[in-house]
Amino acid sequence: MKQSHSLLRVAFLASAVLSGLSYADTVKISGATTVQSVVVNPHRAAVEKATGHTLEINANATGKGLVDLTEGKADASMCSEPIDVAVAAAAVAGKAVDPKTLQFSVIRNDEIVFIVHPNNPVSKLTWEQIADIHTGKIKNWKQVGGKDLAITVYSDAITGGTRAMVKKVVMNDAEYAPGVKSLTNVARVADFVPGDESSIGGIGKGFVNAKSKVIDTKKIERPLGFVTLGAPSAKVAAVIAAFKTEVGNSAK
Repeated sequence: MKQSHSLLRVAFLASAVLSGLSYADTVKISGATTVQSVVVNPHRAAVEKATGHTLEINANATGKGLVDLTEGKADASMCSEPIDVAVAAAAVAGKAVDPKTLQFSVIRNDEIVFIVHPNNPVSKLTWEQIADIHTGKIKNWKQVGGKDLAITVYSDAITGGTRAMVKKVVMNDAEYAPGVKSLTNVARVADFVPGDESSIGGIGKGFVNAKSKVIDTKKIERPLGFVTLGAPSAKVAAVIAAFKTEVGNSAK
């Protein structure tokens, strides 16, 4: 009888342990490097601790993140712009996504700014001038009051959200000039511009460092957050809620 009770006790404890483990899961998230840098990286450890879930992050740009989401390779995608712009980025990545199937959980707002080399005498540009620079209509800094120097434009990845946002909002959906240097991700724009006196590039405000100069122009605001197919699953909802809490606390 004692042996029977012992076996039942072991079985009960094993069941309890397994039940507890079932609440811990891996949450796969793909997408915007801006969201990774500004939202995920600063709060990842706290969110994993609060939820018990492990985050598997693949920062591969907004468009590819949405592709991963719709193909079941990710539980959520990181998004750094309105849904319509994100869907356009996904189309560039080769996938038509119906925006009506998506739900966007916004964590915080962000701003896109344009940076130049610190020695560049140009300090202010209109959106029209920035658009003409990106489409190739304006090719030399002297055309906007700067040095006699050919302009080099650096941009986010071709499937990136920052690139798509600049195209939509500033360029009125005009095409980028063939000579624009598209980098692997938007963070690299902040790395390249300080080393190139001819350069300009659009980045999230969180990537700005002391090595570059920010151009004075109209503000470009955008949301940062996570996209799911329909309502988020329980584990994703817990992660999103934890990020909202952590980001909210850090802003106080």
